[in-house]
Amino acid sequence: GGGGHAGIILDCIKAQGEYEIIGYSDKAKGNLSKEKVKYMGNLKELSYKLKEKANKKTFLTIAIGENYIRKKIYEYLKKNVSDLKWGTIVHPSASISSRVKIGEGSQILNGSILCYKTVISKHVCINTGAIIDHDNFFDDFSSAGPGACTGGNVKVGKLCFLGINSSVKHNIRINENTVIGANSFVNFNCKANSLYFGTPAKKIKNRKKD
Repeated sequence: GGGGHAGIILDCIKAQGEYEIIGYSDKAKGNLSKEKVKYMGNLKELSYKLKEKANKKTFLTIAIGENYIRKKIYEYLKKNVSDLKWGTIVHPSASISSRVKIGEGSQILNGSILCYKTVISKHVCINTGAIIDHDNFFDDFSSAGPGACTGGNVKVGKLCFLGINSSVKHNIRINENTVIGANSFVNFNCKANSLYFGTPAKKIKNRKKD
């Protein structure tokens, strides 16, 4: 990525201090063209370079906020480049229980809180200041927007998004490919492929898969 979200990830990588930044790939170069970061071409060009030069110490992260696009990029790279390794990006200001599990490619951003026995699966993005309580599960390619908050034992399905400052009551399941609007409060289980909004949240419309 090369847009605003990629800039946030760039800052996180620098603060984390575990990776040397090789470069970035983006269709239109984006905001990172103004940073001192090498542009490595579009996705197709990046794939060729990874085939030629990738090694055990080369990691990738997908700095795209949109869940479905992040998934498509992952699928493209997996198909075209063998033996990919994914970095896990965690900003040092995040508060994370020692009993939390974080999958490859996931991003835990500034000031977020992850509590006891929560599981963050692969390529999940927990955005700035989100609060994820105990025993949560975020499935692959899901995300929580800035300031989103969940109670205990919340299950968030693949490709789901919790909007800015939304809240989810404890023991709730949000099924696959569902979006919770900003500032909404969810107090019942949510169906797959849906958009919910309001306080309390109500289903507004269906959402096409992918």
